Amino acid sequence: MKTIAPLFTDRDLSWLSFNARVLSEAENDTVPLMERLNFLSIFSSNLDEFYKVRIPKLLIGKKKSLRKIIHKEIVNQQEFFGRILHNKILPQLQKENIELIYNKPIPVFMEGRIIQYFTRHIAPAIELYPLPLKDNFLIKSNSLYQAIFTTSIEGKENMYILKIPTHKVSRFYETDSNNRRHIVFIDDILKKFLPEMYFPNMAVSIWNFKVTRDANINFEKEEDILENLEVYLENREKGKTTRFLYEKDMPLKKLQNLLQVLSIPFRDAVAGSAYHHLKDLNLISIEDEKASYPSMKTLERHTGEGFVFELIDKQDFMIHTPYESYDKVIDFFMEAATDEKVTEIYITIYRTAMNSVIIEALMIAAKLGKKVTVFVELKARFDEENNLKWLRKMKNAGVHIITSIPKLKVHAKVALIKRDKKKYALVSTGNFNESTARYYTDHILFTASSEISNEIETFFNFLLKKRKPLSPDEVSFNHLAVGQFNLMSLILEMIEREIRNHRKGKPSGITIKVNNLEEIIIISKLYEASQAGVKVELIVRSICCLVPGVPGQSENIKVTRIVDRYLEHGRIFIFENDGENKIFIGSSDIMNRSMYDRIEVLCPVYSPQLKNEILELITIQMNDNIKATEINVNLDNKPISNNGIPVRSQYDIYDHIHKKFTE
Repeated sequence: MKTIAPLFTDRDLSWLSFNARVLSEAENDTVPLMERLNFLSIFSSNLDEFYKVRIPKLLIGKKKSLRKIIHKEIVNQQEFFGRILHNKILPQLQKENIELIYNKPIPVFMEGRIIQYFTRHIAPAIELYPLPLKDNFLIKSNSLYQAIFTTSIEGKENMYILKIPTHKVSRFYETDSNNRRHIVFIDDILKKFLPEMYFPNMAVSIWNFKVTRDANINFEKEEDILENLEVYLENREKGKTTRFLYEKDMPLKKLQNLLQVLSIPFRDAVAGSAYHHLKDLNLISIEDEKASYPSMKTLERHTGEGFVFELIDKQDFMIHTPYESYDKVIDFFMEAATDEKVTEIYITIYRTAMNSVIIEALMIAAKLGKKVTVFVELKARFDEENNLKWLRKMKNAGVHIITSIPKLKVHAKVALIKRDKKKYALVSTGNFNESTARYYTDHILFTASSEISNEIETFFNFLLKKRKPLSPDEVSFNHLAVGQFNLMSLILEMIEREIRNHRKGKPSGITIKVNNLEEIIIISKLYEASQAGVKVELIVRSICCLVPGVPGQSENIKVTRIVDRYLEHGRIFIFENDGENKIFIGSSDIMNRSMYDRIEVLCPVYSPQLKNEILELITIQMNDNIKATEINVNLDNKPISNNGIPVRSQYDIYDHIHKKFTE
């Protein structure tokens, strides 16, 4: 019986396909060992977030049959994780003279050293609580705990929980012996030495567990976010349980007793390995040269060519992180802070570094009397506290702060500087974050184009109103594509133009690179383009609800995914436009939230030189046949056949930039 492909893939199954691709890099023997550990860590962290963010929505919004499919896929991936770790990673670590003591007894020769470490460092940090817990006690989401079951000589049974003190000591204890490193989980140190110290002459069993909670915050009174953010964050820590992760060998009776006393339903129990929170695997360092990728020294063009504003005056230019240094972005703000000709600075902040030089520059500028206006998005999930910290510091420094708009997130990454009657704009595909710039692939445009800078000023003037737009026509944008105004309509219009051009025999084609592709109206329009004969090439890192390669639906659409050393993060939209390419870069993916719940900005690239620059980079990525995989109707990460010259896009882009711009 012929199977008819669905029009749209489920977003959660698609995301799990992406996480499977991450896991496959950990399995790959050609990937350096340190990076394989890092991919295991990323997989574990991603899955934690899935349980914090997506599982709560699945429980209320999805069919039971689909939940079963998702659960089965997660179980399969976790089992695959275990096989990779046991069959590949642990033996490879041993070849590097590293013994990770995983699910086996601590070697006898280490016991003396560990007893000393336990007494001096771990024991003072122990927090032990008898069960049942007091009413005000909270088991924190994604923290590590141990359940302790004791039986006295008289037969009296008790239960306790212990928070594994990774907030005070390292997850791992390490020692050397005979030129070999031995690494032990502190989970195992506690299991071995805690009974002797706290429960002598008792039968004791100890089992690891972790609770994950719903991390979605319900902002009931969004107009009061600033005043109530701490309360919202505290409530998130009290969120509904979405997963109780326990050791699979834990006796059923003990598991049932523990769940009952913690008031956690059995349906939330998920069997796991002996160790949880394996994102900590990235804490294991491997210094050997063979353990890391070949060196890619950060490139920097325009060195010794003067101030950033002088460079922009000559011509628009771009940098592409992490291949190129982020220093030019930092210089843009530092020079603005101290330049006497600069009068005003505007910027949007969504996620920023813990120690942000950019924000320090903004505070310096304010203290020097410049007008500095910063939009801080307090609803940036998991970055709320960091943003609140910087908000308070900036306020104290005299920065004018705009905060979250009710029912909308401002996800745009733009900045504007007024200097000597001129305006200079910065438009980025990624956050103004010098930390993530080291491993996120993004594109940053520096421009003095009046068309762009004037509209960015209009954009900030709207943000000052701190409200949703009354209608899409409230503010006019003729160059920028801005969410809640013309973003959706512009993308649809561009696709429609390619359809018309193809039907007239003119050059046509669509190339889009995004992190996620979900929104069904735009996907349907891409199907329409395919059916009209327009060639559509997509690079989609994570969620992809479009089903490519289906006859009569999407046979002219190809979707690839690139997972390599760096996180692919740039958003690029290219429309061939009868041979006169229209190219946009910016913050927006093609997701429901991007179109309906956020304010995004896509910016046109007008410089012919920069257009060619982007086309050269995207062509290299489209030709990747080493780290790119093709997404098909079954959500497989299908390897791309290498019949010619091998292309590894991240390395080849680095070489391309090095040869063309820095030699």
